Amino acid sequence: MRPEQVQAQITRVLAGAISDLRDPRVPMIVTVERVTVTPDYTLARVYVSAMTGNVDELLDALNHARGHLQRQVAEHVRLRRTPTLEFHSATESRW
Repeated sequence: MRPEQVQAQITRVLAGAISDLRDPRVPMIVTVERVTVTPDYTLARVYVSAMTGNVDELLDALNHARGHLQRQVAEHVRLRRTPTLEFHSATESRW
C-alpha cells in the first residue's frame, strides 16, 4: 500500500476513534490535520488541532489513550506492523 493511502486510512480511523474518547481533556471537536508515516511504516506522526481547550492537555490525553488508538488503527488498517503513534500539535512546523 502506498504511503498516501496509509496516511489517509489512519487519518480516517483516528478521527472517529478520537471523537469516541471519553476524556474530559479532549474537546468535543478535534481535527486530525494530517498524518505522516515513515518509509518503513513503523512511526506515524499525527498532527491534531482543537477549536477550544488546551492543546497540551489534549496531547496528554491522546498520549494516555495511545494504546487504545493504536489498537483501532491495527483493526482497521491492514499492515504487517502497526505504526507507533506520535501526537503533535498541528501548529508545529514539522512536516
